[in-house]
Amino acid sequence: MSKKAYGGVIFDSNGLVLLREPKNHFDGYVWTFPKGRTDPGETPEQTALREVKEETGVDATIVSLLPGEYLGGTSVTRYFLMAAEIGAGGVAPDDKETASVKWMTPAEARQHIMQTTNTTGRKRDLAVLDAALHMRG
Repeated sequence: MSKKAYGGVIFDSNGLVLLREPKNHFDGYVWTFPKGRTDPGETPEQTALREVKEETGVDATIVSLLPGEYLGGTSVTRYFLMAAEIGAGGVAPDDKETASVKWMTPAEARQHIMQTTNTTGRKRDLAVLDAALHMRG
């Protein structure tokens, strides 16, 4: 049984989406969405918002839950569609998990996700991006 994780797909009011670059391209991920496992006592929403804040520096707002569960290399993740201020976020110099974050158009996001060498993770992130874009209309 895979562990449960929760994450966010963050858009700003210009329609740009935020991706993070994991340190040392952990597990073959070059660009991906922020996510992580639940701490004791946390709701899925609290987990997703905390992980987004920890991994991107963004204080996001949950808009809705994306339908479906997404299988990654080490977990099954549920994602929330989120909103954030234009240009929000950044990575602390001592961040242990994230090398950088970048706002990009959905087309740029797709190109960045395609750089991921982890096949399962790449497929998952492309499916998550498509689901988020579909929900946004």
